Amino acid sequence: MTVRALGLFLLELLCSAGAALAAGHPLEISEPFRQALDTLRNGQYRQAIRSSRLLEESEPKHPLGPLIAAEAFWGLIYCRTGHINSREIWVVATVKESPYDEDFLHAVETALARSRGMQEAPESRAMGNFYEGLAHGVRARLYTLRAQALSSGREGARMRSALLEAVRQDARLQADAAAGLGLYDYYADVLSPLIKLFRFFLFLPGGDRQRGLAQLQRAGRAAELVGPEANYELAKIYSLRENRPAEALELFRNLADQYPGNAFFALATAQQAERTGQKAMAAAFAQRAAHAAGQMDEVCRERLGPAAQEAWERITQQAARSPRSVFAEP
Repeated sequence: MTVRALGLFLLELLCSAGAALAAGHPLEISEPFRQALDTLRNGQYRQAIRSSRLLEESEPKHPLGPLIAAEAFWGLIYCRTGHINSREIWVVATVKESPYDEDFLHAVETALARSRGMQEAPESRAMGNFYEGLAHGVRARLYTLRAQALSSGREGARMRSALLEAVRQDARLQADAAAGLGLYDYYADVLSPLIKLFRFFLFLPGGDRQRGLAQLQRAGRAAELVGPEANYELAKIYSLRENRPAEALELFRNLADQYPGNAFFALATAQQAERTGQKAMAAAFAQRAAHAAGQMDEVCRERLGPAAQEAWERITQQAARSPRSVFAEP
């Protein structure tokens, strides 16, 4: 290559890099979308649904509006049917249906249709794949809640495929895609032998526990859009499966501080603090959870309020019987 050709090549490279920087991150979203996500993460599910409908009017081709609605309907489904008590919050439900199922599934299908529409244009193809992956992940979580392992596995594999394609097309999506890819890798590796056998016959890709944890950690640190969700999933894994209580507590507490309206985050913090012997913190966050639950939708208030109150009463009663008050702890 001549000196002149090399110079032109470097100039072109610098111009391309400058254009990419000027364009910003592909997951940069408008302030109304940010506000709707904050509403969702603060546990105000019906308000988030209303916001998503307004966003769909102003952004009728964007998948994020219906995805926010799907997440909000998921929150209502979980409040009504999920395993919630004063000691534990598990993604398990014995009831296999709810009044919100139809709206949830419709929102997911709308998000998928819009994601595939984005894939038709070269400039938005990567983003279309990314949002398609998120939509499959949301639907997989409902099947997981109801112990429908085969349906959950299929949706998880579709999520994985779409996210890998998104990253192949645009490497800037890697940190956000790592949230879904990490969940797939982790759970595909730690599933029971029977589920792994089903996975084999369905030709679903295998996983890797350590790689999954590393990807979730990366998403929690660096994701542009789904960092809080990655940290919540990682905290649950640390608490329930990995016996890493101190790290779980730190993640739960950060989420509760960042989204004080969400009683799930505060109650999970209280439960984890109680398990690790930090009774003063447990009592404080149980009280915060009871207050936050009172501001949530009725279906969530009815489940989370009594659970938080029972946790607070148990912790304070233990303090009364203890020679040293939990409230004297540093």
